[in-house]
Amino acid sequence: MKLKRLMRIIIIGLGLLVTIAGTVSAVTAGDVKIIANKNVPASSISSDMLKEIFLGKKNTWDNGMSINYVTLDSGETHNDFLKTYLQKSDAQFNNYWKKQVFTGQGQMPKAFNSDKAMIDFVAGTNGAIGYVSSTADTGSVKTITVK
Repeated sequence: MKLKRLMRIIIIGLGLLVTIAGTVSAVTAGDVKIIANKNVPASSISSDMLKEIFLGKKNTWDNGMSINYVTLDSGETHNDFLKTYLQKSDAQFNNYWKKQVFTGQGQMPKAFNSDKAMIDFVAGTNGAIGYVSSTADTGSVKTITVK
């Protein structure tokens, strides 16, 4: 009898833990804004296209303009972006790019140490795309919706 009750409590506890983890994950995804230069033709892109861009597999926008993708070099926003949109950790992302560079298949994306530096670069660079925290002032760039 006590064993059945203990098992019920454990199952309920695990269910609550899964629910809480899902809520935290949903909140994290909302903490990142995808930004682009105002000349970028897209106002929304698919999550697959975003992944292709940041893994160097898509190099031009639909109108033929070159894509210049940039990242933050570290921090919570960077980690949230990688986890949410690329399904990678920082170490996995860096290893991926080291392999691309080593095999001559690409160059590491330019990285910035702050939202402001990222925004300034994206605002002044034709075709640029990046990401910042949801609280950053993005008035000088376009915010891209990810579908």
